[in-house]
Amino acid sequence: MKSMYLLPRTFLIFSVIILSLGSCKKDTIIPASPSYNYFPVDIGRWVEYDVDSIYHGENDNNNDDSVYTFHFQIREQIDSTFINGEGEQTQILARYKRETSTDNWNLIGIWTQILNLNGAYRTEDNVPFHKLAFPINSGISWDGNAANTLDEELYYYDSFHTSSTVGSNSFDSTLTVIQVDENNFIERIYGVEKFAAGVGMIFKQRDDLGKRNGVVVKGLEYKMTISDYGPR
Repeated sequence: MKSMYLLPRTFLIFSVIILSLGSCKKDTIIPASPSYNYFPVDIGRWVEYDVDSIYHGENDNNNDDSVYTFHFQIREQIDSTFINGEGEQTQILARYKRETSTDNWNLIGIWTQILNLNGAYRTEDNVPFHKLAFPINSGISWDGNAANTLDEELYYYDSFHTSSTVGSNSFDSTLTVIQVDENNFIERIYGVEKFAAGVGMIFKQRDDLGKRNGVVVKGLEYKMTISDYGPR
């Protein structure tokens, strides 16, 4: 059931407000800060991405002869909000897919996200990830997989509060999170996400590749690059 308590669309408030809901659980509203603006929570906000995926098949005796490329588009939109069992504002994120810009969008899944004073979190296909940690600085790291059963990955900020151009879009303030960066003789695992203030995630790369004699022979390369967003 949707809660009657919604974050203001401007998201620019100057104190922490505690609201009561039903069983006396507390809902914390996040104060204004440039750091929190990297993870928008207002209903109706959307981002569209061009997605490029390269799959290195495992049916070619490790010769890397079976390589498949895919290109499509993804749209993510904050649909609604509710209070979860911990008393936190939770946004419902509707995800859509289409093959080309002339096709209709098709709903492919529902994710959720939470922003609180300590961090930003997303549950993707029922797997929770700790995306951002606050306060943002160059001296912190955190396990992005702390709330799931995947192997530990210590995220850290590679850059923050810097201007950046991604695709055809320019942004005044962005930050980059390195999630994992392992490159050796048997594997290449690399994960990075970039966020823009007032927009959210603007770029994602995730490579999970296996090697034979130091050469990639299997696995997946995946990139999401922002193409449009709104409202502006």
